[in-house]
Amino acid sequence: MDFWRRSAGISRRDHARNERGREIMNAEQNIVHEIVTKQLVRYGHVQPMADDRLARKVLDWVPPGRRRRGRPAKSWIGGSSR
Repeated sequence: MDFWRRSAGISRRDHARNERGREIMNAEQNIVHEIVTKQLVRYGHVQPMADDRLARKVLDWVPPGRRRRGRPAKSWIGGSSR
């Protein structure tokens, strides 16, 4: 959200929240919404491809073997929990 803050002319010393910067710039969406939208566009572009295409293989690929201990890594398909 640094982009919105700098574009709105708010310095770091002002201790303004990100929502305030988006409010000044009349931005309705946040960066998380933009990322999800771009992912869905890409998914919709790759999904109709033939199964032998590289992009489709990468999308459907599941790594072999076991995962390491600890918290599971987030995958592109799984997305974020928000």
